[in-house]
Amino acid sequence: MKCKHCGSIAGKARENELTVDECLNVAEQLADLGCKQVTFIGGEVFLYEGWEKISRKLSEKGVDVNLITNGFLLEDEQIAQIKYARLTNVGISLDGMESNHNNMRNVSTSFEKVMQALEILKKEGIPVAIVTSLIERNFEDLWPMYNLLVEKGIKLWQMQIVNPMGNMADKKNLLLDPAKVPLITRFIREKRKEQKIAIYAGDNIGYFDENELYLRGEFGTICSWSGCQAGLRVVGIGSTGNVKGCESLYSDEFIEGNLREESLSEIWYKEGNFAYNRNFDTSMLTGSCKDCNKGAICRGGCRGACYFTTDSKFENPYCCYPGKTNISKDYFKSNLLKYSEKN
Repeated sequence: MKCKHCGSIAGKARENELTVDECLNVAEQLADLGCKQVTFIGGEVFLYEGWEKISRKLSEKGVDVNLITNGFLLEDEQIAQIKYARLTNVGISLDGMESNHNNMRNVSTSFEKVMQALEILKKEGIPVAIVTSLIERNFEDLWPMYNLLVEKGIKLWQMQIVNPMGNMADKKNLLLDPAKVPLITRFIREKRKEQKIAIYAGDNIGYFDENELYLRGEFGTICSWSGCQAGLRVVGIGSTGNVKGCESLYSDEFIEGNLREESLSEIWYKEGNFAYNRNFDTSMLTGSCKDCNKGAICRGGCRGACYFTTDSKFENPYCCYPGKTNISKDYFKSNLLKYSEKN
């Protein structure tokens, strides 16, 4: 595949990737640091020979593990690996209905492959989650996608906004219009009420509009955005051993160290690392986020969304907080009505 929105510019394997033995050692280090949950992402996880051994090691150490796949390579071999790996669930990327999903993936059979993968996993009793990346083109697919996923018996769905990084760095004209964000938060809130699918907003969707308390927590709970957790409660480890606060910070500027040169503990506890979050102060906020009365809590939202859309780590043009947005409430109201009536 050559996905238009791939943040990691996936293609051939990088030179000097960590070996399985090195990854098993990293798994030990993660567990020793108290890691509770790990997500394997790509590229495509199934192309890394031995991934299931790493997952199994983490699972045996009490760490919950899941992965995200495009669903294209899901045959008997992968099913056996998944079962051995003891995953909590398999996340499958689905980025719209058939036409839009295939367009984003640049493969005409991709949607069909996802549908087949869902049936295989269901038959094998393997829990499935759907992950959707939103751009302007596939936004209106949310409503028919919801109906499709309910029909397929999917119980977990996360959506996120595509940031202009990787393959999308030179395709900013395809990005989601920020004015659509309140429509997304409204959609999530309304559909969660039906309690057919647990829908979650990704970290770059929000913040602090009237729907915020219904975007992130479990059913029946109240949960609110509390700032980017990169380098605080989250760490990203790349295939060559580079350590960042989050793998969505796809720039060498965010590399804090390499696991072939230092231990994970040394990198994690090194003074000065992850300073953008560990040393955060509201005086660091810029542009439309500067002087916002939610700044101390929000901290500018998703750090990657800030950096790749404004070149500042501390200004987020996708924030839909009514107290700071420059988009008129009339626009929101008219579009909410439009999409509610349409769907």
